[in-house]
Amino acid sequence: MGSEIITVAILCNVLTIIGLTLGFVLLRIQGE
Repeated sequence: MGSEIITVAILCNVLTIIGLTLGFVLLRIQGE
């Protein structure tokens, strides 16, 4: 059960990083 929590936490962190990266890229594209 502990490993499941760790897996979910890692997935959430990865999704957050991807979301921030996509958001930053979109802002850069719109800025130009």
